[in-house]
Amino acid sequence: MNCEPIGTVYTPFETTSEAPRQGFRGDAEGVVEVDPPYREGLVGFDGDRVEVVWWADRADRSLLTLDRDADRGVFTSRSPARPNPVCVTECAVLSADPAAGRLRLDGVDMADGSPVVDLKAPITTHCWDDDST
Repeated sequence: MNCEPIGTVYTPFETTSEAPRQGFRGDAEGVVEVDPPYREGLVGFDGDRVEVVWWADRADRSLLTLDRDADRGVFTSRSPARPNPVCVTECAVLSADPAAGRLRLDGVDMADGSPVVDLKAPITTHCWDDDST
């Protein structure tokens, strides 16, 4: 398996403990800078929201249960502390400069300098039956 970062997110949070537990609960701005080889992927970008897929590179990867609740495993949560710390945060887009590879965002919950793995258009409707579990 090969997964390369496409860029970096810059936020006001120097450590993971400073970052909000969920991006939508905070009022924090940040900037995603997409690396030059991947900037073409922003062509036509005009959304007001984006899902940032990022790697919590400073998270504890040895945890399998939640610190606050040993009766629950990390796979029942959105905690970044997990064997593969892939995280997804939906953010509001404040401004976009696709040519420069920059997205200014609101609602970030990442530590400064976290690697960005992907950017996705958010899902606006679900794609499963209402009866599914």
